[in-house]
Amino acid sequence: MTHPPARPDAHAAPAPRDSRTIWYLIALAVVLIAAATWAWGLPALAMAALAAVPVVFALLLLITRG
Repeated sequence: MTHPPARPDAHAAPAPRDSRTIWYLIALAVVLIAAATWAWGLPALAMAALAAVPVVFALLLLITRG
């Protein structure tokens, strides 16, 4: 009993994500924060800044650790 030949791309590495995806996510976050600030005022902007503190702190640690 013979096996069918393997596809040439069967063990290929997954395709890299489109580099524009991160820019779309950043634009979406900016639009959502702007809409929240328009709807609820400065408290929404302050809450977004407070939520960003741990993220920025983690990124600084990652950059520092290499």
